[in-house]
Amino acid sequence: MRTKDRRFVKTEAIIQKTMISLLNEHNFEELQIEDLVMEADINKSTFYLHYQSLDLLVSALEDELLSGLTVKINELEINHSRFAFFEACLSFLKDNKKLAKAVLNASTLRFNQKIEDFGKDFLIPPPAKKRNHLVSNVEFLECSLIQSVVAYLRIWIFDSCRFESEKCISDLIGLCASPLYKDLIDRYI
Repeated sequence: MRTKDRRFVKTEAIIQKTMISLLNEHNFEELQIEDLVMEADINKSTFYLHYQSLDLLVSALEDELLSGLTVKINELEINHSRFAFFEACLSFLKDNKKLAKAVLNASTLRFNQKIEDFGKDFLIPPPAKKRNHLVSNVEFLECSLIQSVVAYLRIWIFDSCRFESEKCISDLIGLCASPLYKDLIDRYI
C-alpha cells in the first residue's frame, strides 16, 4: 500500500474539495473526470493515483459524511434522547453543509444502503434490531422511517438549513412517533 506523504494527502484534499464544490453546482450525472481535473488544476493521471473513478470518489465522500455523523453521535451519552440524537445530526450537517449537499446531490443506491445501515444502527430502537421478526413488512417500515428522515434532512439541507433546529427536531421526533412507525415499535418490539 502506498504511504501517504503530505503532498499526496494535500492533493487528495484538493480533489475532494473540488468534487464537493462541483456537486454543489451540478448533478453527478453531468460531471466527467475532465471537469474535476480542470477545476482542481491537476493531471488526469494524478486523479487516478487517488481514485479509479468519480463514483469511488463520491463513495469516499459518503463515508466521510457518515463517519463524521457517527463520531458526533458517539459523543452523546449512552441513553441519549431522540432530541439529542437529532440535535447532534443537525449540528453536524449544518457545520458540514457543503459535504452533505454534495453527497445528497450525488445520491447513489449505494449511499441509500449506507444510510439505511446507519439508521438501523442509530435510529431504530435496539430491541427491534435484536428480535428476529416474523412479519415481512417490519424491515420495509424500518427502511421507510429512515428514508423519510433522510428526505426531510435533504429538504432542510437544500433549503440552506433555514428552518430553526428546534423546529426540525420537533418535526423529526414527530415523524418517528407518527402512527405508522409508532405501531411498528409497539407491535414488533
